Amino acid sequence: MLLVHGVVRESDAPAVGRVPPGRLQQPRAVVAGPLAAVVSDAPDGDLVGDDAVAHLDLLVALVVTVPVLPLPFGTVAPDEDAVRAEVLEPSADELAQRLAAVADLVELRLDLDFDTDASVAAVSRDDPDIARLAARARVPGASLADRMAVGEAVAARVADLQAELAATWTQELSGVAEQSRELHVDDQVSRTAYLVRRDRLDDADATVARLREAAAGSASVEYVGPMPVYSFLDDVVVGSQPAPRSRWGW
Repeated sequence: MLLVHGVVRESDAPAVGRVPPGRLQQPRAVVAGPLAAVVSDAPDGDLVGDDAVAHLDLLVALVVTVPVLPLPFGTVAPDEDAVRAEVLEPSADELAQRLAAVADLVELRLDLDFDTDASVAAVSRDDPDIARLAARARVPGASLADRMAVGEAVAARVADLQAELAATWTQELSGVAEQSRELHVDDQVSRTAYLVRRDRLDDADATVARLREAAAGSASVEYVGPMPVYSFLDDVVVGSQPAPRSRWGW
């Protein structure tokens, strides 16, 4: 049984053999015409979290130098003939067009992990409405409703402040990127994916360095990439009509 990790151009197949295997059995390329599938031998037991990490690490190592269409973790085929007959050959034209569409693009991801205490302190210091509510709640005999009103107002203002800061800090990076997409937002963490041209990676790196300086003391910054364009595959235009999604995850 083979794990099928992604698809590259046949001309880029040699790059697969140069990737350190890590947890995977040595990755290799299965070629069919102008395309090649990136495969490795599946482990004997069930797939676990470490296997998912190894799958991603392999694709990230490849996309540094060659275009890659990622497949969902856990995509399997019984053997190399099945990879050719079921994965590559039926969708060869579409795959080739999608690879051409993403050839000059990669994905970057940015996490902003806000320091809640710092946000609350900033709101309490700078917002006069919050200050008035807090003063009312401190009066002897203040009701539970007064105290709850302070908490609700602080939580709402903190959310607004963090959204404002995130928009300000990431404005320059959004200008570098072709597209951006919000992946996750909660009370503390904001995660965004950016679609960036390969020739603008240095610009993106420099922009994030400035963002880190601006966010110091208010939020920590995690910056990951380049990665395959996971978050933007549905936006890749192939021909004049949207292509149907196949059972392989496109």
